[in-house]
Amino acid sequence: MVIFLVSLVIVALLIYLGVYLYKRRNAKLIDSYQEGVKHITDTSLEKEMAEISHLNLSGESLTEFEKIDKDYREIVNRKLPEVSELLNDLKELNQHYQFGRVNHELADVDEKMNATTSQFKEIKDKLEEIRKVTKEHQKAVSELSAKYKDLRKTLLAKSFSFGPSSDKLEEQLGELEQKFDDYTKVMESGDYVKSAKPLVELQDATHEMEEKIEKIPPIYKNLKNVFPEQIEELNQAVNQLLKEKYVFQENLKKKLDEIQKLVDKNLVNLEKVNVKDAEKLNDQLSDSIDEVYDTIDKEYRARHLVEKNYKYYQDFLEHAESQEHELLIDLDRLSQNYELTHNELEDAHELQAQIREVRKDFDNFTKQRTEGIIYSTELKKQKENIEKLNKIEKRQKEINDGVSNLWKEEKEAQKAVQSFDLEIHRMRRDIEKLNLPGLSKEYTDYFFKVSDEIQALNEALNQIQINMDEITKALINTQSDLDVLGDKTKEIIDCSTLTEEFLQYANRYRTRYPEIAEAYKKADHLFNKQFDYVDALDVISNALEEVEPGIYKRITDDYETQEQAQRQYPMN
Repeated sequence: MVIFLVSLVIVALLIYLGVYLYKRRNAKLIDSYQEGVKHITDTSLEKEMAEISHLNLSGESLTEFEKIDKDYREIVNRKLPEVSELLNDLKELNQHYQFGRVNHELADVDEKMNATTSQFKEIKDKLEEIRKVTKEHQKAVSELSAKYKDLRKTLLAKSFSFGPSSDKLEEQLGELEQKFDDYTKVMESGDYVKSAKPLVELQDATHEMEEKIEKIPPIYKNLKNVFPEQIEELNQAVNQLLKEKYVFQENLKKKLDEIQKLVDKNLVNLEKVNVKDAEKLNDQLSDSIDEVYDTIDKEYRARHLVEKNYKYYQDFLEHAESQEHELLIDLDRLSQNYELTHNELEDAHELQAQIREVRKDFDNFTKQRTEGIIYSTELKKQKENIEKLNKIEKRQKEINDGVSNLWKEEKEAQKAVQSFDLEIHRMRRDIEKLNLPGLSKEYTDYFFKVSDEIQALNEALNQIQINMDEITKALINTQSDLDVLGDKTKEIIDCSTLTEEFLQYANRYRTRYPEIAEAYKKADHLFNKQFDYVDALDVISNALEEVEPGIYKRITDDYETQEQAQRQYPMN
């Protein structure tokens, strides 16, 4: 029973707490809506409405304002009081716990407040826009009025700067001022909506007029003063240069006449106040006149350089011709005795053909300069030919240097062959002095091979026309083979001489040491029958070294000492 009572108390407390919290929530919502009503009421637009009502609006502007005023009055006098009264009733119902009705009515209040708040903001924005437009129109009237005064003042004070454009500009400014008066009447009537489009058009037209006033004077100045003076100056310059036999790639007199016609055409553009066309043609005239100046300057400078380089060009060409003549004579003479293996003659004749082309250009220029030529073209050709002569001279020197040493090389080759012949004969004598029983086939074959090479070189040098490239290659090979033959010859001389000494020394051991006797016999056979002096020395020296250690070094050292003494004090 106690538990049941406690449960009832808890349930009752929970119900009470839920009712209390729900009631409190509703009370907060009602208060927030009342705050919203109060905010709109406190944000009165009466002052703004009164200010705009004094603007004497008319037409579409007045119709729009009247609708705004009507909507505002409906909010202030009907919609807000209705919502406020409904909120008071809801507050009373909430106190009496009529939550179902309160919830239903709050949804209606929320919808009405959202709609009213949105409409109020829209009204406020529109009033601000009317005030803004009004100020802009008033400011525009003031600015445009000042601009027209300045434009009129400029046209009157500087009419001479506008030339043929002056009358048309006066007319257009008058039309612009009339449009301004028409706009001002609409604006002063209070119809700002209707006057919005004319204002934009008027501002654009005014800006266009300002650009014309700014751009026409410099164009007219060019047409009146600058271009005529330049055309006159250029005509005089062209006449003078033509008398001095200058020639141009285009007819400058005709071009200057065409420029003058364009000047006249642009004066018509100014008369019609076609500023865009006038600007475009003004730039074209400026470029065309600059082109004539550049052409004259180019030819004048070119002639100065051509005439300045004339003597150098002439001397350089004559020098190249003279060198080419001498080179061909030298090559012809050398070709009788030497084979020219590097296309020297062909290259020299090609250089001769190039020189003739340069000579042809030079002679044509010399002939035509009295009749008149295009100096810029001649300057380009002159530079190309001078560069060509530089390359020709360089190649002439290369050819000359290449063949100038042929005679010297021939003499050096002859001297080398004589030296080879002496050397191989010396080797033969050295071998013969030894009275050897014979020589190996390998050595004799190599000896005769080198001898034949020397003989072939000698015969090549005795030809009527010799090939120094081939002879030089043969000299290198023969020298290498001769060095090898020298090594082989020295080896035979050294080994044969030492073998004889070792054999003689071995006689003292032959009867006592059978191995010495055997080695002696073998070495003697290699020496006298096979002519293998190297192996003979190895056999007998190794055997003696076993019996008497150190003997090989002692005998060879003595031999080297004798050899050095012989080389130092050779016998006559």
